[in-house]
Amino acid sequence: MRKLGPLKYWSTKERFAVQLEFILTCLQHGSLEDAYQAALCLMKERGFDGDPVANMVVGLAFCQLWYSDIPKELQLTELDSSSAYMQSELPLDDMHMPVDYSKENDALEGGGTNSVVQCDSNTSVANDKEAVGDDGNQQEDLMDIDADVKKEVSHTSYEDYMKPAEASGSDYSFRDYSDLPHVSVFYTQGLPPWIFPMKLPTSHENLEDTVCMHRKLHNNYYKNALKHLRVALYSTPPVTEALHPLIQMLILGDQVHEALDVLETSFRSSDTVLQLRLKACLLEHFDSGNYVKLCTCFEEILKKDPTCSDSLARLILLHRRGDYDTQNLVEMIAMHLDASYGTCDTWEELASCFLKLSQCEGDRISINGGCDPDNQGCLDDSNKIPELFTSGKSGKAWRLRFRWWLNRHFHDRLNSDIVSGDLKLLTYKAATASHIYGRHFKYVVKTTEYLEKEDDMELYSFLQTHILNSVGFSRVKLNT
Repeated sequence: MRKLGPLKYWSTKERFAVQLEFILTCLQHGSLEDAYQAALCLMKERGFDGDPVANMVVGLAFCQLWYSDIPKELQLTELDSSSAYMQSELPLDDMHMPVDYSKENDALEGGGTNSVVQCDSNTSVANDKEAVGDDGNQQEDLMDIDADVKKEVSHTSYEDYMKPAEASGSDYSFRDYSDLPHVSVFYTQGLPPWIFPMKLPTSHENLEDTVCMHRKLHNNYYKNALKHLRVALYSTPPVTEALHPLIQMLILGDQVHEALDVLETSFRSSDTVLQLRLKACLLEHFDSGNYVKLCTCFEEILKKDPTCSDSLARLILLHRRGDYDTQNLVEMIAMHLDASYGTCDTWEELASCFLKLSQCEGDRISINGGCDPDNQGCLDDSNKIPELFTSGKSGKAWRLRFRWWLNRHFHDRLNSDIVSGDLKLLTYKAATASHIYGRHFKYVVKTTEYLEKEDDMELYSFLQTHILNSVGFSRVKLNT
């Protein structure tokens, strides 16, 4: 920045643009001390408090400073992150926000701004590693930056943090383990690195010492990161890019309740996909028994992003455990197949759901006395078609879908599916097709012949089970 000359002669918005770009560049290249000094200068600028983007960038700088200062034993390495579970539905994309300080109304000069800054910087604490990392703690007032924060530049070791709390003159002691909140990172396992890039001891043998050590990590870098990220997120309009690092910080600081509160209260008018994915992840690990809310999260994700196979897989798993309704799952699978071509597992599950729905419908009619028991032919195929596919708006939607799927998934893809040699995909799609279009549908007939030719009796038997129990939900006239 020295090459640019004294910034004091520049307009406020130009100074902000340059300083923000410089901080982000420093963070990208690991020049944390330069980023820190630039952040201190930016915080002294008139109008900083009212600029949400500037607060977010400064918050990210403190996140990186904090993460680089925690014991190395707690930081994730590339090996840790590559071998750990990474949630595929949340790519750690770089944040991209185009610079626009050209508006005539200089909001910064008046103390507030809606300005944006371009940053090609990962919004993660551990952005120099494969995993994302930010940590969080209770929100507290900004400390004297020059006097207090700078004292924490020196690195400490794991052993230093594990020294008795009394030695530091601070009271971090617990009366017993029951003082720990039930919802805590110390009582869960498998948190993905994109939300918790930290290695905690796996043993609970010295749990009290571990918790004491963890609380000592809540230093001024940590508190300032939370403060500025909150300013960015709760501005009007909010800087949504601040959500992910703020949640990371709160989880890393074992502030799980606070993280859930942020996700519940942010963007009340419309949950974003990111917000829903974060919420679903936390519910899975800290409130897995709340099936209703968990299923709702995955449903909302699919409604916003129907191609999300991960959320669909979670709903399928919940359904197999008996915690999710079959009819709702059919709707979610159909929504997914409207936007994608589906995997073997997806088609297998849909075929099984169709079979279950038709059998349940037949049982319901029999139990309710829907036919004369002396008339053996009264329970024909039409009696077994669930109302989901025949009545009201739902029935209309499904009739249109069945007509569309004829070419999208079956007629136009029969030859390519056979040539692919994926017998499972071919079989599960044929099983699904038999329930929709009937056993004489071309895709079903050709698949049956191909399985006989390949002599795959296991898949042949699976397909025959569905064919013999198929009823033909569709009322479409078919050209078989």
